[in-house]
Amino acid sequence: MKYLLPFYFFCFSLLGYSQNHQLIDTTDYEKHKSLIADFKTKNETFEEHIKANYKGKLRREILGIYTEYQGQFEEILENKKLLFDTRFEKYIDSLFNTLVENNTELKDKDIKVYLSKRPSPNAFSIGNGTIITNIGLFSFLENEHQLLSVMSHEVAHELLKHSHNSIVNKANQNIAVLGSNSYFSRNLKLEKYNKGSRSFEKLKNLLYEEGEIKRKNEIAADSLGYLLYKNSKSPENEFLNTLITLKKYDSVPSIALDSTIYIKTFDLQEQPFNHKWLKNEDFDHYNYDFYKDKINADSIKGHPEIDHRIEKLKLFFQELNTEFPSNNRTKVDSSFLELQDLANKAYVENLFYNNEYGLSIYLILKRLESNFEDKYLQKWLGINFNAIYEAKKKYQLNRYVDRIVPKEQSKSYQQFLNFIWNLNLNEIKTIADYYLKN
Repeated sequence: MKYLLPFYFFCFSLLGYSQNHQLIDTTDYEKHKSLIADFKTKNETFEEHIKANYKGKLRREILGIYTEYQGQFEEILENKKLLFDTRFEKYIDSLFNTLVENNTELKDKDIKVYLSKRPSPNAFSIGNGTIITNIGLFSFLENEHQLLSVMSHEVAHELLKHSHNSIVNKANQNIAVLGSNSYFSRNLKLEKYNKGSRSFEKLKNLLYEEGEIKRKNEIAADSLGYLLYKNSKSPENEFLNTLITLKKYDSVPSIALDSTIYIKTFDLQEQPFNHKWLKNEDFDHYNYDFYKDKINADSIKGHPEIDHRIEKLKLFFQELNTEFPSNNRTKVDSSFLELQDLANKAYVENLFYNNEYGLSIYLILKRLESNFEDKYLQKWLGINFNAIYEAKKKYQLNRYVDRIVPKEQSKSYQQFLNFIWNLNLNEIKTIADYYLKN
């Protein structure tokens, strides 16, 4: 599964639900254009550094990778995958300034933190002074200190030049494996992703190491990140609590839909409900060994060694071994809670912007169970169905809606996937038109 949809998250999201929750992207064309221009200027300066410090084949490979890297970031901007809502921008800038003000080594660094519309709780440094945090962090983290700890971890990656070192290592590998005539753009075979939605994965593939080097980099970024965080006078235990919270995201089960929501939502005057849409495929005779590798691959998260990282932090910093009483809760900033509430309510939008149309519909149906007349939800239901109509018409539905993976998905989610895949093109169009009109 591409995302787990946690039970506690859905319950929390439904509390105090209202229709006034649309994110406001204040970025106009000129600001996007300016951001791209600024990023190009940064890259031009960096390219001069590469040319001055590397020679021959290695320099060509490094520059080839950086050209791809720049293109992916531009694609992210051009497809509006970053969010420029002033409420979030001001808060993130203020929080990041806390880090800068308490760590003198950051004051001469030109580091910018941006917010993406991605719903997963993650962040990453793409080098060149650019850090991207996902809006999903506001949904899943418990307080502003945990968000600051994520920022400090990514700043540490930046200071340790992990992205740059990864690119140099990849360039050396290309030369060693592919020979003297290799060029990155010709020889690195990248999967053809949907524009914008998968540019983040491309960037990670370009900038992040794998295996043992990745584990060492994560531990190094944890250690330096903790020191930066500690200097900011934030509660020390919240640095560990951040990792524990992210681990929960990896393990919580999916929630279930009441099957009656299908009839309530899709029994239309123009198109009466067809119970065949809910017909489930029989998986009793499937060879599940066939799916084993896929399940293992799909289960790999951005931080698979969280327990090991926690152990290392406790080993390096003795104060982190202190046991805190369970009732010793950190007071949460009210501004963080307001933004968390907004992020939760706008989750359906962010799944859509990330081209996760199936999961967006699944979440909408869950929320409609308790608030069926919500016009915002109905509008986004229409938008999502229109998107899967266009995808199915191009035989590309599997890019936006999961296929069933036996024994990996809940029965409820499997029923939902069967429902979507059982609809024909005209039926999808009728649903889309109905909810877009209403």
